[in-house]
Formats: sequence, C-alpha cells, structure tokens
Amino acid sequence: MSCEFCGRNPHHPQCPNYEFHKVGTCDKCGEELYEEYEIWTDNDGNKFCSEDCAKDYYGIKEIDY
Repeated sequence: MSCEFCGRNPHHPQCPNYEFHKVGTCDKCGEELYEEYEIWTDNDGNKFCSEDCAKDYYGIKEIDY
C-alpha cells in the first residue's frame, strides 16, 4: 500500500510519514542523533550534536586577543 502523501512505499525522506533512524547520542550532552542531522565526529569515533559540544567535550575555549 502506498502512502497518501508521497505515493511511495517505503516513504520518501521528505514525506511527513518518513521515520528517520537514530544513529546514536551526543557523547557530551546525550541528545539523540538521527541520520538527517549534521553530526560532528572525532578520530576516536565519538559523535556530537554540534561543534560547541565537541569543543566542550575536549575543554577547548575560544579566546579573543
């Protein structure tokens, strides 16, 4: 049976009925990460929801001189 919105089975990724797959959680804040998110990673395989979480995880601070 095809979808009433996208006319496909399985759903098209832009369909409101499409279910994105969870790919993990942010190693800093614990936010769930889904395949459509921009995910930041490091060389150790850690995943982060943002550049800020990655910087906080490693204690990196920006300083204006």
